[in-house]
Amino acid sequence: MTKRQLGLTFMALGVLGVLGLFGVDLLGAGQFNGIGPAQRLGLLAAGAVILLGLTLLPLGDKPA
Repeated sequence: MTKRQLGLTFMALGVLGVLGLFGVDLLGAGQFNGIGPAQRLGLLAAGAVILLGLTLLPLGDKPA
C-alpha cells in the first residue's frame, strides 16, 4: 500500500464518518436539536482524519 492509497483511505473514512454523523442526526437519535456536543467532537475527529489523508497524498507512491 502506498502513502497515496493510505491517504485516500483516510479521506474516505473521514467522509463516511461525517455522513454517518449526519445520518444519525436525521434519524433523531439523541436529545439535542441539531448537532449536539458528541457530534461536534465526532465531526472534529473526522475532519482531522481527512486532513491526515490530505497530508499523505503528496507523498505519492512511496511505501507506507
